Amino acid sequence: MKTTFTLYNTDKQNGQRLLSAGLLFILFITTAKFAYAQDPVLPPTNLGLANMYDGIAGKPGFVYVNYMQAYETHQFNNSAGKDSGSDLKINSLLSMHQFIYLTPVKLLGGNLGFTVLIPVVKITATSQSGEAPTFNPSMLGDIVQGTAIQWSDKKLFGKPFSHRAELDVSIPIGSYSKEYAINPSAHLVSVGAYHAFTLIINQKVSISARNQFNYNTHVIGKQDKPGAFYNGNYSIEVALIKNLHIEAAAYYLAQLNQDSYDGDHNYYTNQYGMQSTKQQVLGYGPGLIYTGRAGLLIEGKVFFETLAKNTTQGVRPTLRVAIPL
Repeated sequence: MKTTFTLYNTDKQNGQRLLSAGLLFILFITTAKFAYAQDPVLPPTNLGLANMYDGIAGKPGFVYVNYMQAYETHQFNNSAGKDSGSDLKINSLLSMHQFIYLTPVKLLGGNLGFTVLIPVVKITATSQSGEAPTFNPSMLGDIVQGTAIQWSDKKLFGKPFSHRAELDVSIPIGSYSKEYAINPSAHLVSVGAYHAFTLIINQKVSISARNQFNYNTHVIGKQDKPGAFYNGNYSIEVALIKNLHIEAAAYYLAQLNQDSYDGDHNYYTNQYGMQSTKQQVLGYGPGLIYTGRAGLLIEGKVFFETLAKNTTQGVRPTLRVAIPL
């Protein structure tokens, strides 16, 4: 199971007030490797919720963000990136609740910040040609706690540049039962470190990106260990009219090393003849963002996936609402 953002608000009359919320973890179901039930899957991570103005934060204070993301499976791809032909559909609907506090405390020249993310996810699994895998009807995912340093109002190549470094820990207290093949909780500890930035090219155009690396522990009570992986979010943003922007957005995930069992990275190849356990997926699509008074932000995007390996390939519509408290 795989699946984990940005907050901002711009107003020309009131100047820029840009809000950013640390790492968002989303459940993205990736069970193309389901046939090999012993093979662990990657835990949830941020795919497509951190795009526009990701590196920019506003003044110290509290922000609440809600993310809604649906995921619809179109196909399961094998390790060669080819459609496996399975008619299994594993879809999800997630509501992520994020609470952010950017403090006035200075550290390494930036502001210290904290975030907590609480995912609630509804999973469904269907198959017309055979029995679908069982899924946990409980909906609480693993809680994520993040600690960040935000550097605002800097310069790069003479252009306004803001960026953030954050360390996140996913705590395995979500819904999990060995009775089910698919659970909202990854049932392991995952540590993610990322750097996000936004470069303002001019009054209409900006570029944002996030680059994150993730390390996973063993599944609790087992010897299975998912490999380390990279995920990134990218966007080019263009202002249309006051308070309304469009964006070309993308995300990419690539597993860096093979899954292991009891420290053996060749276990799944030797035991099951799997060519590779590494997962990969690329998503791209358009976005539309509205920024209102007092820091209100509403962003809608849709991502179309391609280049998937050892995972599902589908469509991911996303809605984000940020409300300063």
